[in-house]
Amino acid sequence: MKSRSISLMIIMLLAPLFVRAQQPEQIQPNVTQKFVDLVVDTATVLGPIRPMNAVNNGPEEGMEMEMLDFKILNIPFARTHDAALTYGINTVDVSCIFRDFSKNVNDPASYDFRETDLYIKNMIDAGCEPFYRLGQSIENQTAAKYNIYPPKDYLKWAKICEHIIRHYNEGWADGFHYNIRYWEIWNEADLDQNSGRWKTEPRTWGAPIEEFHKMYAVAAKHLKEKFPHLKIGGPSYCRIQGTKTYFPEFFAYMRDNKVPIDFISWHKYGAEPEVFRMEADLIRGWMKEYGYSDAELILNEWNYRRFKNPGKGSSYENYNRESRRGLKGAAFAGAVMATMHYAPVDMLMYYDYRPDTSYSGFYDIQTMERQPTFYTFYAWNKLRGNACACRLSEEDDVYAVAASNNGKTTIFMTRYDGDNNACNVETVKVSLAGGRINKGFYHITDASRLYTEFPLFPNEDGTVDIDLLNNSIVLVEFE
Repeated sequence: MKSRSISLMIIMLLAPLFVRAQQPEQIQPNVTQKFVDLVVDTATVLGPIRPMNAVNNGPEEGMEMEMLDFKILNIPFARTHDAALTYGINTVDVSCIFRDFSKNVNDPASYDFRETDLYIKNMIDAGCEPFYRLGQSIENQTAAKYNIYPPKDYLKWAKICEHIIRHYNEGWADGFHYNIRYWEIWNEADLDQNSGRWKTEPRTWGAPIEEFHKMYAVAAKHLKEKFPHLKIGGPSYCRIQGTKTYFPEFFAYMRDNKVPIDFISWHKYGAEPEVFRMEADLIRGWMKEYGYSDAELILNEWNYRRFKNPGKGSSYENYNRESRRGLKGAAFAGAVMATMHYAPVDMLMYYDYRPDTSYSGFYDIQTMERQPTFYTFYAWNKLRGNACACRLSEEDDVYAVAASNNGKTTIFMTRYDGDNNACNVETVKVSLAGGRINKGFYHITDASRLYTEFPLFPNEDGTVDIDLLNNSIVLVEFE
């Protein structure tokens, strides 16, 4: 009995050591201060600041705050995808405007433009140019699918699109003369191809990808013939790397069938800005290989998302949603905008401006209070003139774009590394190549400040030091 008691006591004494050995090593917060040099060379001009601040969708009817904010942010373009999920069930989608496919395509009575007219007018009134997606909104519902199957007649579908364009650009059917330049054919036809889900529960295209290639070719040829001055493009694919991508097959089919392409669009959700740029380089390489090097390259759906344990309602999706509306999402957005400004892309379009979607970082869904991402876009809008050289001593977790205009220099800067344990301060020493920073100010958004203004206090050598916490967005302005 005594022996048993002693053994039990030994086990109890050793148990904490055993448990500690089985636990994973705890990651300690990084509190070591870092230092980075940022040199701006206004003599090296890189070209105009590109529209990295375009979005999907625009202000809702009757929402004065959204309309005012759109003007304040000076959003250049807004893509119309998924509009029918928020702005009215008969908005934008081809099946919403032309409800009965058996009707006469040349008869204005076959079309219902009423809800879409209002939606597009709100964008125009907010000072934004629509980027019109011709096709269908995603169908995530599981009970039944309706309009994401291939049209019965590809040429007739193309002629319906032709009349939609004429309505908004040429006044057809009591229409308008908006001169909308970008017209995109369909959305994410490749989404369910690798998994085979397109056979049982499609979300965007309920057929083999080869059928989409055929439809795209018919539509693009027809629309470009009718509107040679407009930009016709697509295909807004979303599977680029990690799984089979259908981009090479798309390009090969279009090349072999002599299909014109004015712009290539694609989608990317992730958490690493560098991967976004890698995909841009990859697609641009295919464009050159297949003879479409002159086309624009547009990332027209993107946002923050970590893909561990994905799935509707999962705890990780809750984390993603909260991150998009917080500082992490705002800093991530700034990092992507800055990174992609140096990539071979022509425009970014953030998904999504709509407050009622979990992918919006602009507003609190309940209170409509502006969230940090709003200030990321506000800061980007302050970049004026031409981009100039902007060199960092180490490309780690600070991202920057500088612009020069009439003797004034503006720097958009963000710190993002995606690590919740990065609690340290990072001091960025900003200097002007061949000159001194004499006076100026900066606005910062971080854990304790929301676009708060501070004056610059230059050092004796004409440089300035700005301290950044992780997930910070800064706009610096000086002469």
